[in-house]
Amino acid sequence: MGRSATVVSPLVAATFAMLLVSCSGVVAGAPSVTRTGEPIYGLPVSEHTRAELAVAAAARDLAPCGLLDRDLIASFGQVTAYGPVGDLSTCHAELVPARGTPANPVWVEVTVGEREPTERTGAGEATSGIEVRPAAGALPGTCTLYFSLPPVPGAADAPGRWGHVSYLDGAGGTGDSAAGDDCAEARTVLASVVGRLGSPVSWPSDIPLAQQDPCRVVEKLSGRGVEAFTPGSRPYECLLTLRGGAEASVQLALSPEPSHAGGPETVELDDKPFTYFRDAIECHYYFYPGAVFDTNVPSSPMSERDKIGNRLTASVAASAPSCDDAETLVLAATEVFDY
Repeated sequence: MGRSATVVSPLVAATFAMLLVSCSGVVAGAPSVTRTGEPIYGLPVSEHTRAELAVAAAARDLAPCGLLDRDLIASFGQVTAYGPVGDLSTCHAELVPARGTPANPVWVEVTVGEREPTERTGAGEATSGIEVRPAAGALPGTCTLYFSLPPVPGAADAPGRWGHVSYLDGAGGTGDSAAGDDCAEARTVLASVVGRLGSPVSWPSDIPLAQQDPCRVVEKLSGRGVEAFTPGSRPYECLLTLRGGAEASVQLALSPEPSHAGGPETVELDDKPFTYFRDAIECHYYFYPGAVFDTNVPSSPMSERDKIGNRLTASVAASAPSCDDAETLVLAATEVFDY
């Protein structure tokens, strides 16, 4: 395998690094996590890891856009964008409220499957058996409410996962919610989400990589030094321990279309094209399976339809301190996810 040397500006590297960290039914190849003692993807696992995989799989089964009611969002204003973004565990909507302008849209998001809240939170309260914690110290005009996901049968050895609802007023953070309460809209969305958790709404199954388990790459790495694996902080990330204790990862996401100029170079490995860059810690390889997914809606103004951020494509990223290990991982990932 060979790769070309690449020099990347700090800004470009930071942008792509953010992409690393930036929907219903059973998927073929999902691990049989409930059967004690059997290997998963050809590798023996502990009962704790088995439970962790079950919890992550349950989170992937919750389509975030099946939880975010588009009709409800439309009651807040004109919806201009709606669909999955980021690591596939987030549904994002943009809208223009009656008092707003397209230049300052409101953002509403639902994310599912976080290992734990990523912000400091206030005191929790129970809503229909779901624990809810508000993010502490929110800026005016913003509100984030974390909620616990339902427990997964047979996975008591692993902590449950979380989700959150976020509402961001794009009018400069003035805190002038239409309801006079920065969290009023977020609570309305959360009530709808909690209601749908008990009977999830299906979402189109043609979204590239949706519900796929990134840890499936392990089955293509037999004999190549994978010592252990476990789900990451989000359900579309797999953390691997390689020979000698080196840490690596595989992540699935929806990302803006790759730039044809000014970004990391495209390199070839085994006659296949990949995007590659190296930061101070790791080598990163990407490839982009599937078609472009457009989150614009028919009512989107022309100014919105030109936004590159509204046109997303599936991306698979493999990262490791050793470039040789990263190459091995990304090539194995093409055998699973390149469709």
